[in-house]
Amino acid sequence: MITPSFLPSVGGVETHALRVSQCLAARGHDITVLTHADEPSEERLDPLLVHRLPRTKWLAAWRGARPHIAAADVVHCHDAYSFLHFYLPSCWLPPRRPAFATFHGYEGYPIPQEALRRRHFVRRRVRDAICMGDFICRHYGVSCCAVSYGGVDPVLALPPLPDTPSALFIGRLAEDTSIMVYLDALVTLDRDHGRRLHLTVAGDGPLRPIAERYAEAQGLSVKFLGAVADPAPLLANCHFAFVSGYLAIWQALAAKRLVFAVYDNDLKRDYLTGFPDAERVMAIAAGPAELAGQLGRHLGDPDLGAEMRDRGAELAAENTWERVADLYLNMYRAHGLL
Repeated sequence: MITPSFLPSVGGVETHALRVSQCLAARGHDITVLTHADEPSEERLDPLLVHRLPRTKWLAAWRGARPHIAAADVVHCHDAYSFLHFYLPSCWLPPRRPAFATFHGYEGYPIPQEALRRRHFVRRRVRDAICMGDFICRHYGVSCCAVSYGGVDPVLALPPLPDTPSALFIGRLAEDTSIMVYLDALVTLDRDHGRRLHLTVAGDGPLRPIAERYAEAQGLSVKFLGAVADPAPLLANCHFAFVSGYLAIWQALAAKRLVFAVYDNDLKRDYLTGFPDAERVMAIAAGPAELAGQLGRHLGDPDLGAEMRDRGAELAAENTWERVADLYLNMYRAHGLL
């Protein structure tokens, strides 16, 4: 498994690569993870062997990756960057090994032409690929053997809803996660619906200073925690989850919390509405006014979201990481491997 970043870094790609690798290792496969680090190292994160190579230009990165590629039966690259940086010369020079890819997320909207070219270039040079969301096939024009939305670990004991309604934002504080839209919605909720809602923000990023100043200026009840490795305990203390990434959505559904997600362009709309059974498991809004209206209705009628929470928890229980690992194995076996 080649990934641009891995533990202890926190993020969707890091979690995906970790949990799929662990599931494959549990089935008897030897999994090596190749990633970046400030200093080269090798460590055993049972049952995974992790090689960290120093950040350098692609030719030196490929030379460092060569012995690890040579030792593998299958090379799987997470996103185009991993393939281009660590594997590309192996298309023509030894060691040649069967390469596959998983395409995660998107690079902004409108999609930069360079990002489109990179994914098309890589897709033509790997044997097959998995797309994280159908929107990738539609907006990038990339064909995949399977579409996944990630997985989730089962929640063994569902926490009860707290007495006082509150919300939790999970995600990087950047344009693509719409943190400012959620804050605008809280302003509208107070001004137009006469309701206040406390928000806890679990995440960090370039918009944090702006978001903090805006929340203070508007008199909102918001607590900024910075990056949080495991948001599960925080989900136990909220009614609503403001999330837009697939893995965070799954976590909130598994905890039986009502998910609110917003979009501000066609790509993000398709990203959200393409999620499995989206209409029945979460509330999707086109902007702050619509989101505020949805929040107002749910705050006025606590039973309104019960069916959505039940269906979301049921769907999450079915969508385990083992199921995602099945997609990987099925893809390899379709090409006569493993």
